[in-house]
Amino acid sequence: MNAKNNIDPKSTKRQYIIDTATDLFLKFGVRRVSVEEICRSAKVSKMTFYKYFLNKTDLAEHIIFSILDNAEKEFDSIWNEISTFQYKIDQFIKLKMIYAKKFSKEFLSDFLNLSPKIHDKIMDYSRINQITFIKLIEQAQSKGVIRKDVSFDFITLMLNHFIELRNDNSFLNLYENVEDITSDMLNFFFYGVMGKK
Repeated sequence: MNAKNNIDPKSTKRQYIIDTATDLFLKFGVRRVSVEEICRSAKVSKMTFYKYFLNKTDLAEHIIFSILDNAEKEFDSIWNEISTFQYKIDQFIKLKMIYAKKFSKEFLSDFLNLSPKIHDKIMDYSRINQITFIKLIEQAQSKGVIRKDVSFDFITLMLNHFIELRNDNSFLNLYENVEDITSDMLNFFFYGVMGKK
């Protein structure tokens, strides 16, 4: 996160830089957007930019960590709802698709490969989500909501493969956008090739 600890986190200019950079990063990816473009779009000087952020990666880390933290809260709220397994899965898929619509393929690639800090945060986030999801599957399986013959080892293996696919350019190149990638992965994982009943 931001190494400049003596700045006002509620500064209007700082927030405008963050909002502007978020829009640019989501659309074009982090690598293709320069500090100059961010400053020009945010109508601030480079001096102002460097008052709040060490560099573009520092800003990108702040934005990506915020996205992950917000996503974690939203997904937790779905898992903690008192409702049916099917309802939770439907809400989970809807939320995943909302996030997928926001991201360009360029941003997804940069999101996963920009810095070790971001990579570690994503891996931690994925592990926590996986543990929560497996617990949900166990509960649903014990209630007879999903098939009892599907092993948790297999589910865990498939989840790990789906995470690895996000880094596979040959896979990503099959799609025009993140929304289509996410839709295919979710539909295949939850409904297989036979579709919803």
